[in-house]
Amino acid sequence: MFRKLQQMSWIHDLYQLGQSDALQEGSCEGFERILRHIVTGFGADSGSLALCQGDEDNYLHIVAGIDLPEGCIGKTIAKGTGIIGWVVENTQPLLLKGDIAADQRFRGYIPKTGAPIPSSALCWPLRLDNRVIGALCVNSFQDQADYCEDDLQNGQVLVNLITLVVDNARLHTEKQQRIEELATLNARYIASNEQLKVTHERLTRSEKRLNDILDSLDSVVWSMVPETLDVLYLNQAAKDVSGRAVEDFINDRHLWMSIIYPDDRARVQKSLVESINTGMQKITYRIVRPDGELRWLFQHMHVVYDKAGKAERIDGITVDVTQHKLNEDLLKQRNEELQLALDKIQEVQSHLLQSEKMASVGQLAAGVAHEINNPIGYINSNLTSLKDYVEDLLALLAKYEQAEAVCADAGRLAEINAFKRQMDLAFVKSDVLDLLAESHEGAFRVKKIVQDLKDFSHAGGEDDWQWVSLHAGLESTLNIVNNEIKYKAHVVKDFGDIPEVRCLPHQLNQVFMNLLVNAAHAIDQEGTITLRTGTENDTVWVEVSDTGKGIMPEHLSKIFDPFFTTKPVGKGTGLGLSVSYSIIKKHNGEIKVDSRQGEGATFRVILPVDSSAEK
Repeated sequence: MFRKLQQMSWIHDLYQLGQSDALQEGSCEGFERILRHIVTGFGADSGSLALCQGDEDNYLHIVAGIDLPEGCIGKTIAKGTGIIGWVVENTQPLLLKGDIAADQRFRGYIPKTGAPIPSSALCWPLRLDNRVIGALCVNSFQDQADYCEDDLQNGQVLVNLITLVVDNARLHTEKQQRIEELATLNARYIASNEQLKVTHERLTRSEKRLNDILDSLDSVVWSMVPETLDVLYLNQAAKDVSGRAVEDFINDRHLWMSIIYPDDRARVQKSLVESINTGMQKITYRIVRPDGELRWLFQHMHVVYDKAGKAERIDGITVDVTQHKLNEDLLKQRNEELQLALDKIQEVQSHLLQSEKMASVGQLAAGVAHEINNPIGYINSNLTSLKDYVEDLLALLAKYEQAEAVCADAGRLAEINAFKRQMDLAFVKSDVLDLLAESHEGAFRVKKIVQDLKDFSHAGGEDDWQWVSLHAGLESTLNIVNNEIKYKAHVVKDFGDIPEVRCLPHQLNQVFMNLLVNAAHAIDQEGTITLRTGTENDTVWVEVSDTGKGIMPEHLSKIFDPFFTTKPVGKGTGLGLSVSYSIIKKHNGEIKVDSRQGEGATFRVILPVDSSAEK
């Protein structure tokens, strides 16, 4: 075999394979041809060629194989792993015989299931100077052609030549790859350069379009250096606002600060300093034009920082708000005038509300007096009888006191018993308790009526908002207007489960009184007034229904107008429903009416739970 390997023709063919077109094109096909030539020359049945890869040649890549199991070509092997890894790491050739699965040197070597085991194999590291560039292995499956140590040693001379061929092939491959990479990079550069030209043209057009847009604005757009106030950009609106050319501001960095109205200059300087810390500032100030005219400007500043966090520039937009400021001052003056007028109107309304309340109280005064006189009458009567009973009891007590010394006197005792029978002591003792109970009830009624009247007549303040029960307000108002209702209508209460409402309770009681009195006046003979309450969504509602004559259709649109009334002259002011409407609107509520002539009317008051909350 050695003589065959020394043949010049085999070496010449090996050299020619190292210069083949396949290697020039960077293909693995060239490495496979070289390996096949080596396997044939060594009389082997199979073989493999692995080259070092990685930044530090720390792993191997099988670039070619002859009759290897499927999946071996292209496989990556770490240094020190398997046969090839051991050869490269230890830079020693190997002669292997038979099954090597138990050999401790080849950690990680796991033969494929069913793969044939060579009877012998030769494996050399491919060394070039002091560097290992890969490994070459040839395998024989024929027992009669077993390799020996002489084959391993004699083959080393050819392996050195093979190393030069393989390294030359690898260099050709790497050169071709680099040429291709450079060609690709050059193509990319040309494409990028063309794209850059297109982008530059677009950018130029965009910049011109942006400048045209900015110059068309009425607002001043600007940019300056924070420390020096050098102008970096300023649109043409600056000339219209300040009366000075844009070039003047660019040439003189102190011009902007000098045209600021003296009283505002310190405030603007302070705002600039604060903008550096906060990143943004808004300020309104005045400037003086060359003709002496004052202009009001609103300025919004935004600071741009570099990567180190230092203020790089200040961008801003300045708007001429002179006309707006004049309108604002005029509006403020008009608002003050309107507020004065509103205060007067509210004062008049308060007096009107109180006058209407007092008028209503005056209408009810006679009935209230009657209501008070009734309990007072029987209280006085009961107190008279109570006086007689007490006198008799005192007389009896005196006789008992006289009889204390002679209590054994049968005659005295008989006299006392006779007097007790005469005054009917048992009845007196019973009746005196009833009289006292009636007197207490009468006094309580007087107190309740007077208290309700006092509560009702209380004016209440505009800010006197309270959480109250509407049911309590309805009961109190019913007690006040009882004399107006009891002779004409039966009151039916259909109260629902409603929450307390935050409101002006005294004003709502005024509304309830007006609705109840109107309902009673709408009933000619006898009828029914029904009070209903309930909730709907976030609101509560109160209904006052009557079975009276109803409201004429032509009057429905006028009933809430001030001074409108269908009552005879002297019987009404026409302010009850108008005042009620105003009170409900103040509570952010609604008042609705449903009426059918001859069948009666229903007024529904709808209130939010928190009537004081602004809508």
